Amino acid sequence: MSPPVSVYSINDTLARAAALHKRFLSAALAEALEKKTPSEQRIMIGESLYPLVELLVPLFAPKITGMLLELPQAEIFRCLESPEALKEKINEAIVVLMDCYPKEMNLDEQETKKFRAAMLSSKL
Repeated sequence: MSPPVSVYSINDTLARAAALHKRFLSAALAEALEKKTPSEQRIMIGESLYPLVELLVPLFAPKITGMLLELPQAEIFRCLESPEALKEKINEAIVVLMDCYPKEMNLDEQETKKFRAAMLSSKL
C-alpha cells in the first residue's frame, strides 16, 4: 500500500507547517487546553497561531494574531489546520485594519494612503 499523498506543494512553507501542526495540534493542544484557564488557553492558542500568521504577514502578525484570537475556538482551530482558512481570515483582518486603524491612530491622509498600500500588498 502506498503512503498517503500530500495535497500540499513541498515548497509551500505554510502548508508544511500547518500539516505538521495539524498532526500534533488536535490531540495534544485540545488535551492541554482542557486543564487551563481561559486566559491560559488564549496564550497557548496564540503561541500556536502566531508563527503561522507571521509566515504570511510578518509586519502585521501581532495585530492580526490578536484579532484572530477573538474568533470562536472552532474557527481558530480550523485556521491552524487549514492554510486556506488561515489565509481567508487574514484577508478579512486586513480589510478590517484598512478601515479602522487609520481612524484609531489619527493618521493624516498621506499616512493613511501609505498604510492602506502596505495592507493591500499584504493581502494573500
